[in-house]
Amino acid sequence: MECTFMPPFKTAHDEALTCGQLIVSRGFKYERHFVTTEDGYILTLYRIINPNAQAARGSKLIPVLLVHGIFTSCSSWMINGFDGFIEPWFDVWIANNRGTAYSRNHTRLDPDTEFWDFTFSEMGEYDAPAMVDYIIEETGHEKIVWIGYSEGTTQNFIQLAMNPAAADKFYLNINIEPGAFYGESKGLLTVIPRNRLVFGTLDDYVGPFSPSLPEFDALLTIATIPCTIEVIKPICIEIYLFGVDRRMIDKKLFQVLTSQIDTTSTKNLIHYLQSVKYDQVSKYDYGPEMNQEMYSSDELPKYPFENVPTCNLVLIGGLNDYFSDEKDFQNNRPFIDHVITYPDWSHTDIIFGNHAYEYAHSVIVDILRENLP
Repeated sequence: MECTFMPPFKTAHDEALTCGQLIVSRGFKYERHFVTTEDGYILTLYRIINPNAQAARGSKLIPVLLVHGIFTSCSSWMINGFDGFIEPWFDVWIANNRGTAYSRNHTRLDPDTEFWDFTFSEMGEYDAPAMVDYIIEETGHEKIVWIGYSEGTTQNFIQLAMNPAAADKFYLNINIEPGAFYGESKGLLTVIPRNRLVFGTLDDYVGPFSPSLPEFDALLTIATIPCTIEVIKPICIEIYLFGVDRRMIDKKLFQVLTSQIDTTSTKNLIHYLQSVKYDQVSKYDYGPEMNQEMYSSDELPKYPFENVPTCNLVLIGGLNDYFSDEKDFQNNRPFIDHVITYPDWSHTDIIFGNHAYEYAHSVIVDILRENLP
């Protein structure tokens, strides 16, 4: 049975719709599942119900988990044709990491200062394994397919670096625009991590963070003064999220995409900026004294990405990525078995680009169908 990819919706109708509303608008139903992590965060998983798929294949549907990037949530997968995965081959689950609008519950913490004390490290050590184990238990399958985008790859590599045996739970491990490798970053990403005033401003604010919140104004003010001008600010946000070269993204989608911006912790953002500054993903840098207390070392511990099993590992990226470039791919090539690169595509194009559903998404489905039982 062939997969038919739906053209992306490019109207204002998607603006500010919830994940559930987006799923229903595509003609599907859904279930909400709640997963409690070892450290007490309660995450919401959306399971998409496709009656045609269930009628055609029943329990043979392979579980596929889609894990979003920073400042987004489950809704990001529904906007630009990724709903092609909801065809008759897959049992699709969509993640919501801690801190998003869908995952702000905890067994003992309110969404206050202590709740927001997390970064992608905890997402890798706690969120990722909790979601994978839940889906395996719920579906009865011994394995699932992981498809992560950006932050969804960072947490995946962290869980595998810390526990290589977790790779045995994946039929395939697909990582789009991997966020575990940094180097030649561009644009605002090179300005912000090296600006002490910016880090001071972020350190003074503990809690949720999103480009749609007022706190982002302070970041823009310090990073680049013209961004404080109201007519220019939306452009700055677009550049920050999508990069300078935006030829691949339809202008009609910008308003929809910015309406779907979600929240993370300030600490998580700082951790990403540290990764850009140091050209590597390490544990969170608290400063010399606190690092000694936290890690019993003056040297910041690196994640042992060399431990990540390469079996069934697929890396997909654009060489025009403003987070990382071809040099980063090549530096880490020994760790990866399968690499697919797109020369002109930037960090967001493979998910939100004009032709993403024709080229990138269809390639992913082909990989799945060729390698799954």
